[in-house]
Order: sequence, then C-alpha cells, then structure tokens
Amino acid sequence: MADGPAKTRGCLAFVTTPRHEVVLQLRDDKAGIGWPGHWSLPGGGREADETPLETILRELLEETGIVPDIIEEAAVTAYENGKTPPHVFVAAWDGAENELVLGEGEDLRLFPLDTLPEPMPPHVRHYVEQLVRRLRPRRPKA
Repeated sequence: MADGPAKTRGCLAFVTTPRHEVVLQLRDDKAGIGWPGHWSLPGGGREADETPLETILRELLEETGIVPDIIEEAAVTAYENGKTPPHVFVAAWDGAENELVLGEGEDLRLFPLDTLPEPMPPHVRHYVEQLVRRLRPRRPKA
C-alpha cells in the first residue's frame, strides 16, 4: 500500500455566543466525505503555508460568514489515546442565526450548549464537551 501525502492536523472552531449557543454545521449527506449528515464544528484543513489560525479564520469566513470577536487556540485532550488532536479554536461571536452564511454543508445553526443535536461525530462531541466546561477566551493582544 503506497503512502499518500502527509496529512496535517485539521482545525476546528468552537464558536459560542453570549447567549450560550454554539455554531454547528450539518455536513453534506454524500459519499466521499467524513461523517456525512452529521452536525459538526466548522473547520477544515490547511492550505499552502497557512498557520492554524489563518486556516480557521479562512474556514470560518468561507463556511459560516463569521469573523469572530475573540479567538484563541485551546488545548484539548485527544479523543483516542496516542493520537494527536486537531487544532481547536475557541471563538466568541455576538451574532444571530439569521446572520450565518451557509457556505458549505446542508445547514448551519446555533444550538444551546446544553442541547447538542444528533447525530454528531463522537470525536467532535468529545471536544465540544471539554470546551463547554472551560472559561471564555481572552481578547487577542493588539
């Protein structure tokens, strides 16, 4: 079996509102993509020489239309022992559901943090549940 190109760590965004909601994207329900028809955090893979922060800011804009008010990378515990978790960013956004721009997937919604939808990939739920228990992100340094 031939090895493909080296896979880089993906980036996910845990975007919350002051109303204790999280932005989730319903992935396309089609063959060939991971977790079709599941609710997930927005995100994706790096392009060219992007940093993880540049990647997640691009993905958020492309997939949701969001430019976060606050964003920072959060350390998370891997879903599977011995594996490296994705880059997970915690972001604050004071927008409303009708301001979301569906740029990818089948749907884009705000969900209360204590009422996550099904189906959701188990690794995504694992990261969301970790982050729900944490403090809010700090404002980036100017």
